[in-house]
Amino acid sequence: MSRQRRPRFKRNASVGLFVSCTTNLFRPSLIKAAVLLLERAGYDVDAPSIQSCCGLVSLRSGELNHARDLGKEVISQFAHYDYVAVLSPFCARVFERAYTPLLSDQSEELAKITARFTRKCFEVSDLLLASPDFTAVSGGFAGSVAFLDVSDAPNLFGSQVASRTLLGQMQEIQVVDLPQICALQVKGAPEGTIAPELGNGDLSGLLRAVRSCGAGTLVSTDLPLLMELSTHLRKYGSAIELRPVLEVLAGDVQSMPVGMSARAMTGRSLL
Repeated sequence: MSRQRRPRFKRNASVGLFVSCTTNLFRPSLIKAAVLLLERAGYDVDAPSIQSCCGLVSLRSGELNHARDLGKEVISQFAHYDYVAVLSPFCARVFERAYTPLLSDQSEELAKITARFTRKCFEVSDLLLASPDFTAVSGGFAGSVAFLDVSDAPNLFGSQVASRTLLGQMQEIQVVDLPQICALQVKGAPEGTIAPELGNGDLSGLLRAVRSCGAGTLVSTDLPLLMELSTHLRKYGSAIELRPVLEVLAGDVQSMPVGMSARAMTGRSLL
């Protein structure tokens, strides 16, 4: 998803890694990759073991008061860091777009605290791109990699997200850009809050584009979306591997592709 706001690099800045609920449950390798990348970029990284949900689940179910409570918990947990690095672009959008309208009317002091918090929240790839010290290493990834961008509005000039820029800097990889997905606005939530769903767009067209792109690996920024897409691609008969883009930037070829079982991975390694 396009996010033009960029951080200013601060060497050895303290960075708190916000881990999404889905990542914590289903993809701990992504957390490891994010920490590795941020440390390689020159940040002092901490991934707190106890974290609250960003509030997106509550916003999607219309529970605004619960979303406010979660927002206060997140701010309390991460307010002391110089930056907050967010794994999910959808969680990042909640921090950026939803917290201020949700919390600013609670008190003047909380409004100021919330404003300071939102200004220092960025996706992991934004912080990586800001660092002059960072260089992605392929670690075994080579050839064509398809990139799937997700945004709340079409971008006629191609993806502007930092992860796409970083992926394009890897000399061993040729990036194939897939048709952009426009995510759905969450009903009843503050404007700009979007959900990790494939939506009501041309799913069949996207599946055809994936099947004909010629890439062996498809990457995107959001794990739940990749998990949903893997289900459709298996039914469609595509053998393309799905991976979070940060794992490719970290050169992690050991983790299983999204949607692939350990048994399938073992069988493939024996061929």
